[in-house]
Amino acid sequence: MITEEFILNVTECQGQLYSYILSLTGNSDIARDLLQETNKSILEKVSDYTPGTSFSAWASKIAFFKVLSFHRDRQRQPMLFSVERLREISQKTLSRNQEYDRRLDFLFQCIEQLPDDKQKLLRQRYEQDLPLEELASLWGRTYNATAALLYRVRLTLMDCVNKSLKLEKQI
Repeated sequence: MITEEFILNVTECQGQLYSYILSLTGNSDIARDLLQETNKSILEKVSDYTPGTSFSAWASKIAFFKVLSFHRDRQRQPMLFSVERLREISQKTLSRNQEYDRRLDFLFQCIEQLPDDKQKLLRQRYEQDLPLEELASLWGRTYNATAALLYRVRLTLMDCVNKSLKLEKQI
């Protein structure tokens, strides 16, 4: 059964799946077509997914087999990579995607640790997409002072994420 959470997972992993498929095909048009085929298979295989496991890893396996099928079906044309090379690229891409996911999780945790006013500033800038000029006016600061404040907040977040990653590796 397709649940709201399942649809959310599918939606959230589209960019990651596209870049993964693109890394294995080297062609944006082919990657878009294979992404659509992958999405169709994901929906057909909904009962095969185990909730609580990594959705992106499961979806990436489906995409990998779509790419292999694509290359097999195009045997008359030379493959960009051997199957073994595709597996290597796949593993490296999946590893990077997992690193990205960990960084994103830590980023959200670090944002929650910021004082409320800094969280509000980030929401106004990045969720509401307010221009710096408007932010400066709202905060009663100059453009440069607002830009500097955002820069310091971003540095704080970057430092927090990096420290979190180091702590995770030590455990």
